[in-house]
Amino acid sequence: MRRFLWLMLLLPQFVWAQHSIYLKVKDANTLKAIEGVSVYIKDSNFKGTTNDDGVVSFKNIPLKKVNFICSDLNYEEQTITHHFSNDRIVDTVGVFMIPKEEVMDEVIITSTRTNSRIEDSPVKVEVIGQEEVNEEGAIKPMGIAKLLTESGSVLPQQTSSISGNVSIRLLGLDGKYTQLLKDGFPLYSGFAQGLSITQIPPLDLRQIEIIKGSSSSLYGGDAIAGIINLISKVPHEKPELTFLLNKTSLGGEDVNGYYAKKWKKVGFSFLSANSWQSAKDVSHDGFSNLPQTRTFNFSPTLFIYPDNRTSIRFGINGLIDDRKGGDLLVLNHQVDAQHQFFVENKSQRWSSQFLLTHQSKSNALFTFKSSNSYFNRTINQFNAAFGGKQWDSYTEANMRFMKGQHQFVLGSNFITQNFKEDTTKSHLNRDQQYHTFGVFMQDDWKFAPNFIGEGGIRLDFQDQLGAFFLPRLALKYQFNPDFYVRLGSGLGYKLPTIFSTQAEEVGYNAILPLGQNIKAEQSIGTNLDFNYKLNLEDEAYLTLTQSFFDTQIQHPLVLQGDVFTNQNQPINTAGLETDFHFVDDEFQIYGAYTYINAKRKYNTVQPFLPLTPKHKLNVDVLYEVEKNFSVAAEGYYLSSMYRDGDTKTPSFFTLGLSVQKYFGKITMIANLENALDVKQSNREPLVLPPTNDPSFRQIYAPIEGRVFNLALKISL
Repeated sequence: MRRFLWLMLLLPQFVWAQHSIYLKVKDANTLKAIEGVSVYIKDSNFKGTTNDDGVVSFKNIPLKKVNFICSDLNYEEQTITHHFSNDRIVDTVGVFMIPKEEVMDEVIITSTRTNSRIEDSPVKVEVIGQEEVNEEGAIKPMGIAKLLTESGSVLPQQTSSISGNVSIRLLGLDGKYTQLLKDGFPLYSGFAQGLSITQIPPLDLRQIEIIKGSSSSLYGGDAIAGIINLISKVPHEKPELTFLLNKTSLGGEDVNGYYAKKWKKVGFSFLSANSWQSAKDVSHDGFSNLPQTRTFNFSPTLFIYPDNRTSIRFGINGLIDDRKGGDLLVLNHQVDAQHQFFVENKSQRWSSQFLLTHQSKSNALFTFKSSNSYFNRTINQFNAAFGGKQWDSYTEANMRFMKGQHQFVLGSNFITQNFKEDTTKSHLNRDQQYHTFGVFMQDDWKFAPNFIGEGGIRLDFQDQLGAFFLPRLALKYQFNPDFYVRLGSGLGYKLPTIFSTQAEEVGYNAILPLGQNIKAEQSIGTNLDFNYKLNLEDEAYLTLTQSFFDTQIQHPLVLQGDVFTNQNQPINTAGLETDFHFVDDEFQIYGAYTYINAKRKYNTVQPFLPLTPKHKLNVDVLYEVEKNFSVAAEGYYLSSMYRDGDTKTPSFFTLGLSVQKYFGKITMIANLENALDVKQSNREPLVLPPTNDPSFRQIYAPIEGRVFNLALKISL
């Protein structure tokens, strides 16, 4: 009898636990379904996102009364209270959301694989949103270096005036330590890394996500300094057709186009980006500061939606890039004994991406992705040549599911990297082949409504260098709605390769193959940040973020003369970043100050890490009248820094101005870059004699000087 009574008491709980619910979310004005609305049950770990029919479902809810929170940055937040009835198993509820007067970009982050709202993530992810991508992308249509300058401790730095190469320095570290992704797929690595940033058009991007600090546990190697993930647009029922035409005062021309459209079961997007640049000698030393460049980039993508729970995506990317710089007389075919120097880069890149996602009836999400890429690059010089081909592949399968207050991600991936040198050009064999198999687990645990943790474990098995165990932990504590703190730490590693900024500067022909005893570089990184938002009167607010970071790299691989060797003392970068963002209706100010103390402890004579300024300050001021015009000013200050050889550079300040005028579907953009005409050649010669076999100083400041461009953007 006692057991029978206990069963009778527990039976209602069992019945409630079997309840499910479907929410159908629609626009209150148009009654159209809203895709991508974030829905979660208050004080629980149940959450989901509406599909293209505006539907989200929840299974096995163990409560009789629940409060659903429906949020989308384009709509007013809705709270729906629902009481489950004991005589129904499945409930269906309609939700009507009221559009906000001012539509904002939705900030959903994908880089941590949880597809969560940025304010719900314990991992510090900076997002450059759609508005900034559109504005800065119109100024520099054929590269993302300008966009990345918006972030405080990110420093795009030109490494060659002859080829125009640009490297991304994150947290003061060399560009080889930053992993570049597009939609979660590794984008450029190894031999393909040198020209990457100058070859990525931003017209098809929705946002850019930046994770600063050790992130190898998320995606494997190459992420010691962090991750930059480029997120593409996806097609919607309303077609998007955009053309962008641009011309600069230094002989640059760009013609880009993007189209996207979704039908009921099929979607399609297509990007075409084309650029032409004439060789220009801005410093009047007879050598090009801007190389002659021809770049053609195209990317068709097919989207298939078999049902409301499944999506398939298949894309192809093609890139053809030819650039030639050096002695202007040689570029104009006037070669003699004193004028022979040139460097020509010819590169082709072909890649494919396949992505399958399926959401089960229990809301578990299965993802399978695979990419293959082929990169062919030839470097021809007046007295040498280097070339090779690189084949890379990336395959991953993972499952995301909820269990109580936990959101788990379990998965594995397999990465191949295969570089084959053209020995007919250099007569050396520096071939490189890596195969890496990894398994990982991630747990987002909501300890309490105001306390969230994310733990990650990765184990990589590398065919040549053994196993790497990579734990990571991130915590977020919300003191009140306006103030929270995050703390994170993790291990990382970088596979050895001859391809780095140092090698690009010296020239690959002067470098010997890697030795047999070379080790992988390994790191530990820690980040701490405090975040505060002050709501002022009307529509004004101020956000403040104070971050601290520390990264240590063991066994750093360093070029000494003509050979790479592991050092027995580490590289250490530590510092802080202060960010603020003030918004008052049409007026915005964004500022970021970064302090970095970067040292190579293996070099006691010249310990300062080359080309790393201790102080960086950037301030952006924007005034915009919606659908009418915008005016922006951008100022950047870089303090003095050390170069190889312990030569100290002067500090400098640059200023940029831009105006955009909107005429319905047409936007006119006028931009003045480096208005103060700051150039490194104003302080010192960039090219050192003799003319027929010159050497070049390391670049620390702009070399093009003042640049004016006009752009026309047509959105149909």
